[in-house]
Amino acid sequence: MRIQPHGGKNDANQIQIVRELRAFGFRVDIVSQIKKLYDLVVTGRMGTTGDIRTVRVEIKEPGKKLSPDEQEYWDADPFQETLMIAYSTENVLLWFRRI
Repeated sequence: MRIQPHGGKNDANQIQIVRELRAFGFRVDIVSQIKKLYDLVVTGRMGTTGDIRTVRVEIKEPGKKLSPDEQEYWDADPFQETLMIAYSTENVLLWFRRI
């Protein structure tokens, strides 16, 4: 399965995060080629409850911030609790209460 889509510039840590999340059994859809949105849609089971949840993930390299377009999307989103910035796989695992 191809990890890096054509077009669009991905953050350097995206490939590693996608591989690691898939190894943990998460469904990871790469949508980074859609401008102004986010990079990944991640679906998996929550910590001890096992409930299935989905989070939209913006991948950023440590120290980087949202672009103006990304910030505009983030600010307008009515469901911000399902949108996160991840700098590493651990950030996503924490959201899912898996660590």
